Amino acid sequence: MKISFSLLAFSLLKNSRKYGTQVKPSVEMEDQLIALIKADEMKPRKHPGVMKARTVEVPAAVVSTMKVIIKDKPVSALRMEGEKLERYLKGRHPPVEKDQVTSKGIEIQQQIEAKLGVDLLSLSEEQKEALKSRFQNLVIKRLKHMLYSWKPVVYNEHSSLLYMVSRFAPEYAVLLKILTEVKTREPDFQPHSMFDFGSGVGTATWAARSVWGDTIQEHFNVDSSGEMNDLASFLLRGGDEEAEMPIKAVFYRQFLPASHMLKYDIVITAYTLLELPSARTRLETILNLWNKTNRYLVIVEQGTNAGFKVTNEARDFILELERRNDSHTATVAHVFSPCPHDLPCPRLTHDKTPCNFEVSYIPLPFQGRCDAKKERYSYVVLKKGPRPDSDVQWPRIVRKPLVRKKHTICRMCVAGGKLQEIIFTASKHGKIPYWCARSSNWGDLLPMTVKDVNGKE
Repeated sequence: MKISFSLLAFSLLKNSRKYGTQVKPSVEMEDQLIALIKADEMKPRKHPGVMKARTVEVPAAVVSTMKVIIKDKPVSALRMEGEKLERYLKGRHPPVEKDQVTSKGIEIQQQIEAKLGVDLLSLSEEQKEALKSRFQNLVIKRLKHMLYSWKPVVYNEHSSLLYMVSRFAPEYAVLLKILTEVKTREPDFQPHSMFDFGSGVGTATWAARSVWGDTIQEHFNVDSSGEMNDLASFLLRGGDEEAEMPIKAVFYRQFLPASHMLKYDIVITAYTLLELPSARTRLETILNLWNKTNRYLVIVEQGTNAGFKVTNEARDFILELERRNDSHTATVAHVFSPCPHDLPCPRLTHDKTPCNFEVSYIPLPFQGRCDAKKERYSYVVLKKGPRPDSDVQWPRIVRKPLVRKKHTICRMCVAGGKLQEIIFTASKHGKIPYWCARSSNWGDLLPMTVKDVNGKE
């Protein structure tokens, strides 16, 4: 028992340094919310911060069309190749920048020179040139081993099929969860137009229609692969090339439109930033998409360190726009989700793990076993305009809560731009806050205000 207690104590101490439990923050819950729960008009497990976490299934119409598409194909081979493609995509990193290559090359050359003990001053020009050529080959060889070799993924007809088989279900589940939160938290938002950059096989179109139905009257899809666009169109037509498109205004293009005059209520770019060739291209693309946004810009990537970093890069870039332009007198954007603040991400300063979330989904029936799987993702939803005064900025649970006997440990990102860990108990925080914390899950908002000892959020 002593060993177990010591391990638990060490774990709590380690987390307290990361999440700041040593400050012992106070927790406040709205009286109105407490009254609703006391009156049994609301259950703690259905408090307003809970995000629907049901296991997501791909619409039956999509599955039926996919079966038509692959009926004459070797399904087992498609599944195996699709799994290989999925592993590759989840291991993607952004391209190495030129200045990184140069600085790393200089560092390697200096290491080689030091190891060989070369005195450049004592060499003739011919010897220096010969040595330079030799060093160059060694440096290039080592660089290839040390730096990530990025190359674009080219989607032809076959690889587009592989992407559909392996990635439609998890990406649909992720987008459905994100868009459902937007609708839940802002029920009056009724988008009439949607722009999807890097649209692939049209997953975002299906997710958006599942959330808002026919409210969206225009879908504009851009993907560099013509084969992907053809497959997305084929899926919407139910597998019949001659059938009428069920959506009146749906467009497929291979390039971003040059005009900044066209704007869309919601703009989505999902699993696309890591496919762009440089940081400059990523930021130029994000700026272009932001200029096309009327209300919401949704950015989604893999829940890996690489996916999180490029998502956070885009988040910071948009939030910094007004600081680069003195003519702006108000914030041009704020984070709608997942962050309850617009400050720098505290995750980057505390550890090397990504800020990510998880969703459960049912794989496609021809993927073998149909047991529920989980997909981790990093994302940010940016909203035009300053943060409204009515925004309660509830803390977001950023790791799976630890539900224990008579206490629950919640690790959260709070409005003050910090990571906070709170051990909820009924005796210390009250029964209702305790029940709400115990009923919450990873990704939920906790309907409370967390303040430190100085009274700051």
